Amino acid sequence: MVLRLRSILVHLSTLALLGFAVSSTSASGATASPAVGREGVPAFGHVFLIIGENTARGNMNPTVDPYQFGTLKPTAAWVNNYWSFRVDGSLANYIGMTSGQYTRCEINNSLPAKCHQNVNNVFHQMDAHNLGWKLWAESATGPCDFFDSGTNWNGNTYGAHHNPAVYYDNITGGSYSEAHPPKKECIKDVIPTGTTAPNDTSALDSALASGSGLGRLNVIVPNDCENSHDRCGQGSRYNQFDQFLQREIPKIEASPSFTSNSAIFVTFDEGADPGLAHRFNIQMEVLGPLVQPGVYAGGSKWTHFSLLRTLEDGFGLRYLKGAKSARVLGSIWR
Repeated sequence: MVLRLRSILVHLSTLALLGFAVSSTSASGATASPAVGREGVPAFGHVFLIIGENTARGNMNPTVDPYQFGTLKPTAAWVNNYWSFRVDGSLANYIGMTSGQYTRCEINNSLPAKCHQNVNNVFHQMDAHNLGWKLWAESATGPCDFFDSGTNWNGNTYGAHHNPAVYYDNITGGSYSEAHPPKKECIKDVIPTGTTAPNDTSALDSALASGSGLGRLNVIVPNDCENSHDRCGQGSRYNQFDQFLQREIPKIEASPSFTSNSAIFVTFDEGADPGLAHRFNIQMEVLGPLVQPGVYAGGSKWTHFSLLRTLEDGFGLRYLKGAKSARVLGSIWR
């Protein structure tokens, strides 16, 4: 019996080293989350991933991004050698960072009715391990919103192709028309940050203040003004995302849900328009008690597949597609 138990433990350890999530099952049959991270990545509590738009590192500087350079950089893992995919398509990057793959359709930024996929993704993985998640979409008109809406002059432009969760059949149920409502899961977990009023993050802010209504993984997607996609009457489009971070990150850090095993990831979907050297080189910033502050630039490139692998390590999930061979963000932790 002892030899048999030892054999089982060795087998489980081997699976963990190969990148498989080793989890326990409760008496009710629910899968419990693993207790530890992998590859130097700590086990995560609550994670907040905030994604800006169309900004290469060469577009950033202390003048247009004073909060990031003056406040975040000194306390963050400031990852310089981080790259978006070498494609001109926001959707491909959102889909890649959440599922480990993307198609020509996503490169073309097509809407969910045309471009949906029945593939595994980090949201579905979180569900499979009973780990809650939320995607917070600023200026969405309602839950599980897969239609574009709003205008720049009203400061509330919502682009469905910046919301990866509504492209996965195992999240929406494969329904992409008003005639057939999506799964209740999508309606519950893919939600607006507030109303369609400009800069409205009241629902997100309320959840942060109370520490309830959040997921273990929270993907926060500002609208096309606040994510720096469009100028929206501002002198610089880049400064708008910096202002969004300045408003929201202190609220995240003050939340009861932000504990000793929490982390904030800040990055961009893709780099600059053609013409800028190293235009696919984007900034990754990671903050929180788990992080060892500093500038990280050496070694081979990190990509959005690295982000996915790191999240999967911290939550004890199996690697998806491109994450299997990606360089993990494993050296930035205390």
